[in-house]
Amino acid sequence: MSISFQAGDMLPRLKHTATPFQLFRYSAVTWNPHRIHFDDRYAREEGHGSLVLHSHLRAALALRCVTEGLGPEWRVTKVAYRLRKPAYAPANLVYTARVTQVEGDRMTLELVEEHPSGEVGFEGTVRVSRTGGENTGGLGTSTPKESA
Repeated sequence: MSISFQAGDMLPRLKHTATPFQLFRYSAVTWNPHRIHFDDRYAREEGHGSLVLHSHLRAALALRCVTEGLGPEWRVTKVAYRLRKPAYAPANLVYTARVTQVEGDRMTLELVEEHPSGEVGFEGTVRVSRTGGENTGGLGTSTPKESA
């Protein structure tokens, strides 16, 4: 069953609570040794309110909103984002994705991260394309070209 989308459609919201433990683990798996992500005292000495959420973690959460909302027949082809406000752990964040443009088997969606205060902490756009129904786990595949 194929679902059609129109400009203005919203995907299901993704609610996520970022914890200090998650930031520590994310720092480890991404080889990011910056102490503002796992040492609360150091982060505060550097002028932050608490442990700082990684920008790439926030982008991954926003993209999770898209991939879970659209399902495996869609793949992400392009992403652009901008952080507008820092986020500190623990943080209860909500990610939304709204369809802004539909062109055949391609769409553009607006991404937003909302903080409990209602402020926007992150905004971006993502382009997606339909994969033809094949389950690629949200990632694109390449098909070798035949040689003549």
